[in-house]
Amino acid sequence: MTLARPDTDFAHSTPAPAMPVTFDGMLGWYGAGFSRRGIVLCGTLGYEQISAGRGWRRLASDLSAAGYPTLRFDYPGEGDSADPASTDVGTLVAAIGKAVRFMREQGGAEEIVLVGLRLGATLAALAAEEGGIDRLVLLAPFASGRAYLREMTIRTKTIDQLPDGRPFPQDPAAPVFGGFRPASSLLASLATVDLAKRPPAPVPDVLWLGPDPAGLAARLRAGGSTVTTGPFPGLAPFLSNALISETPTDVFATVAGFVAQDVPASFGSPSLAPPASPITGPGWSESVIRFGDNVGIVCTPETAAPDTPAVLFLNSGVNPRSGYGRQTTELARVLAAEGVRSLRMDMRGVGDAEDRPDKAPPLYTLDALPEARAGIDRLDDGNGVVVTGNCSGAYFGFHLICTDPRVRAAVISNLYCFDWDPANDLAAALKPSFRSPAAYASLLRQKDAWRRILRGEVKVRAIAGRLAGIAMGRLRQIAAKIMQPFPSATSVAGRVVAFRKRGAKLVLVFSAGESGIGEVALHLGRSPATVARRLGHEMVMLSDTDHNMSTEGAQDRMRRLITDTLAATRR
Repeated sequence: MTLARPDTDFAHSTPAPAMPVTFDGMLGWYGAGFSRRGIVLCGTLGYEQISAGRGWRRLASDLSAAGYPTLRFDYPGEGDSADPASTDVGTLVAAIGKAVRFMREQGGAEEIVLVGLRLGATLAALAAEEGGIDRLVLLAPFASGRAYLREMTIRTKTIDQLPDGRPFPQDPAAPVFGGFRPASSLLASLATVDLAKRPPAPVPDVLWLGPDPAGLAARLRAGGSTVTTGPFPGLAPFLSNALISETPTDVFATVAGFVAQDVPASFGSPSLAPPASPITGPGWSESVIRFGDNVGIVCTPETAAPDTPAVLFLNSGVNPRSGYGRQTTELARVLAAEGVRSLRMDMRGVGDAEDRPDKAPPLYTLDALPEARAGIDRLDDGNGVVVTGNCSGAYFGFHLICTDPRVRAAVISNLYCFDWDPANDLAAALKPSFRSPAAYASLLRQKDAWRRILRGEVKVRAIAGRLAGIAMGRLRQIAAKIMQPFPSATSVAGRVVAFRKRGAKLVLVFSAGESGIGEVALHLGRSPATVARRLGHEMVMLSDTDHNMSTEGAQDRMRRLITDTLAATRR
């Protein structure tokens, strides 16, 4: 289905690129358009929204490019928006209402289309009950809050696991869904939401794509709406994992076609929005910056701590700058309250940054390192910088401390490798289903694992082949060390010596069972005492937490490690 436009002048228009906007403490991205039909994208929450993030951004860009002013935004307490006094369903529905008001007042919209995804579709349906919505797109909505909580609880059993394969330690009173810890007030209010028990939203035209087990489309028709229904092919690949998320292009084309139906002929100058003003909180303020093709949030303390390095947060995998479970946003604001300025940035191919030329994510490729250095350029005021990141962010952090003298310290967690061997299969290494050799050893001590092997549910040959590949890679590294017994300047140990000579500090943090621990043993020594001697301090091991450090204890420990490192590197 193609995108319709009112006339030829409209078709040849070139809207301005999406710009950051703020309203009522929320951060959004607004794409200008010529049409008087404005679109508000109501994303879903947490893990699903991180997975959908880049595809959701593409949908917004395509709609704006077709001439429709389009707004996507972070709900209060999500992404880079401010934290409300309390979060419940009413808070999120009210946020949609504020986004609609922004589109009318700043975007000049005379008609409003709400496009909701998953729980965002449920919230959009609730917001439409207030009236004033001309078109409503519901993409695989949940019929009730309980249905959402039930599905998240089931999915978290496969998403949230420790590196050795054990279940994530859940607190029933404060569950974690894919690294996100919803507020108790939100959980309680979600349990009361049931669209089947509410009057249907008075919207003239509705597009419903995806399953409808509660028969809600029929209820909307009974309420007077013209409802078009259809499937949502590709829903699972879109939402299952940010690293392998596949944009549902056919579904989005259907959405675009629905948006374009019977569009009013009125159009005018591009509906530009005012520049984003800072978002503020207790002891901090935040502003969006663009540098090159990158996007970042500078978090500035109300009162700066003297002679203290700034902190650069690096993307973990393809997680946006707010971090997995929104950890980075929360940590940046805690540090600002302690007087520390920081930048959390999106490298190209992640979050709101532009695509890389190869359209691939910036994983274990040193050609992305200049982008991180550009982030340091925006931060360093003469006091230096501390860099921090997890997984692939840790990889970049290690290379930055080795090559940039402005880096006073690096606090990096769950490093997969110090140097990436191009001969390795990146896709296989990053498969969410693959574990470390230590993790498989742990699993083989569990009775349930043997049952799964005997039932043929475990691909033993694939695992054996992958483990053999790791073993051969390490044998090659060991052979190279035997041939050159003393660390060269280019070896990992040699580089550690070099940056320690200039006074820089490397803090290595690992969740128990991570495969990167073997890399440390290979390059820095097998005994903790040898590693401590080479680093100048002990390596930090965290038990009972996952790869993404989602437990509260792990997050508190990371905060203390960063603040202690900042204090130690203060000029």
